[in-house]
Amino acid sequence: MKSTRIIAQSISVLLHPILITVYGLLVMFTTSSSLILLPFEAKRIILIIIAINTLALPLLMIPVLHKMGIVKSLQMHEHRERIVPLTFTLVPYIFSFYFLNRLPIMAEVSSFILGATIALAFALVITIWWKISLHMIGVGGLIGLFHVLATRPYFDVTLFFILAIVAAGFTAWARLQLNTHKPAQVYAGIIIGWISVATTMFVWS
Repeated sequence: MKSTRIIAQSISVLLHPILITVYGLLVMFTTSSSLILLPFEAKRIILIIIAINTLALPLLMIPVLHKMGIVKSLQMHEHRERIVPLTFTLVPYIFSFYFLNRLPIMAEVSSFILGATIALAFALVITIWWKISLHMIGVGGLIGLFHVLATRPYFDVTLFFILAIVAAGFTAWARLQLNTHKPAQVYAGIIIGWISVATTMFVWS
């Protein structure tokens, strides 16, 4: 049905992987008893820089690559079309981690971006042979983030952890409903995202 497809597309937009790092940082800044004391201007600058690196730059790059003929469509239906965009996206992610790691703030912030970078690197390698779900890697990373933060007494993210799991279910439904992925690609995506971020954060912070 047309309405079902519209709902699935809306979910895919709201939970697009390029938004995940910004969502994660927003939750950390508002639920940590330590980060909540960070000056508003400092949080604003951090969010702007991360949004530019992980959201704006990837968004601006896709139309350019499309015009150059490197990708056939803005949706990048073929898995090999995603190799060059993912490679270029990886660079600002690495820069974001380097930037955050030099700031005098808790390690959970930089380790989250490091985990997201590692998940993106896994996605890039896998994409050479297989169209893994980037949406599910993203939402899986969000679950991994809240999984780790839920074990830290200075974060209150139980509700967000539950919401992220629910969001993962809706995202999986949307990607399957739109026929963009097979079930195995969806399941693999959430596992890689979850494990990459959670493991990195447990080890790094």
